Amino acid sequence: MHLSSFITAMGAQFAEAISAAILTGLVALATLVSCNTEGDILYKQKVAWKDPQNVLPTWDPTLHNPCSWMHITCNNDNSVIRADLGNADNSGPLIPQLGGLKNLQYLELYGNRLNGSIPATLSKLKHLVSLDLYNNLLTGTIPTSLGAISNLRYLRLSGNNLKGTIPPSLGNLMSLERLELQENALSGSIPASLGNIKTLNYLRLNGNMLTGTVPLEILSLLVSNLAELNVANNNLDGTARKTGARGRGVYLVRIIDLLLDSCGRDLGLAGLSGPLIPQLGGLTYLQYLELYGNELNGSIPTTLGNLSSLVSLDLQDNLLSGAIADSLGAISTLRNLRLYGNNLTGTIPQSLGNLTNLVKLELQKNALSGTIPASLGNIKTLEFLRLNGNSLTGTVPLEVLSLVLVGNLTEINVAGNNLDGTVGSTGLRVTTIVQDRLKTTG
Repeated sequence: MHLSSFITAMGAQFAEAISAAILTGLVALATLVSCNTEGDILYKQKVAWKDPQNVLPTWDPTLHNPCSWMHITCNNDNSVIRADLGNADNSGPLIPQLGGLKNLQYLELYGNRLNGSIPATLSKLKHLVSLDLYNNLLTGTIPTSLGAISNLRYLRLSGNNLKGTIPPSLGNLMSLERLELQENALSGSIPASLGNIKTLNYLRLNGNMLTGTVPLEILSLLVSNLAELNVANNNLDGTARKTGARGRGVYLVRIIDLLLDSCGRDLGLAGLSGPLIPQLGGLTYLQYLELYGNELNGSIPTTLGNLSSLVSLDLQDNLLSGAIADSLGAISTLRNLRLYGNNLTGTIPQSLGNLTNLVKLELQKNALSGTIPASLGNIKTLEFLRLNGNSLTGTVPLEVLSLVLVGNLTEINVAGNNLDGTVGSTGLRVTTIVQDRLKTTG
């Protein structure tokens, strides 16, 4: 090989080696710059805050890497993914530069005294999973841009002084599980777009100044993943907005403390009006449905027979009409069935005799007709049977009265009906079968 060729070949190899070294250096420099940039952002945030508890002593700007700072977590590339400063007693604003923490997944700043507005630049945090700013002193509006954080699962802004409307763009957060905006000063209507979030488990909007109606699109989430909906203490007019979807309309004069969680919730005396929607039958884990003392109308949905975990169904003192759904006899877990004080008509379903765990059956003060089913005598657990104030005819089956002697029945009331006064096929006379009570005396 000629000397000139050798020099040329060596030069090419040297140039390639130099290029590789430069590239490696640039990558390292980029990582260093990234770390420096994130450290600079966090340090600027520290400077903007008052830190009376001195929880940020390790936030040292002379360190090239913020990953060693307290309350900061980094990934394997030394990029910040968590900032955990809940209940740290810090005060001051959130700086817009926080949007530059491009790999941040958790921003936990709850329970401080942060003030000012929520920076719109937080929408740049494309990897953000949790934004917890609740229980601070934040003001201004909820940025519309937050609806662009597609990975967000938890958005908790409750307990601040936020005003304005709930951005419809939040309906774009298709991974959201918790939306907690309660205890602010939000106004306007509840966006129907929130009904697009099929992953939503908790929606808390109570303690604001919201007006208008609760969209049916949101109420329909109760039959999917939504376990808690709270819209209490607003200025809602209570009419669930009527949609054109198959003519369904739900009307609620006031939705108070609507917390249909996995165990149910008491909504008695809540000022509710309107029909019971068939979709309630999809709440298969519901144990207590307490809707007594409202102004509910329409019929009892047959779909309630699908509530296989239901222990108590309290619909007394409403304006319900129609027949008692035969399907209620399929709820084997039911212990309390209270339907009194309505306008129910038709007969008492034979199927109620299948409720072998029932303790209270209260059907008084309706317009029920026909005979008393002998099948009710199958319910050995029954303690209270109240059928007074109806239009029942025929006789009181001996199978039912025998529960007083051989079962747990301590009260049976059939006064104010059209009974003929004989018990079953026996000749036993009952003049007014227990005007008030038949009790065992031992």
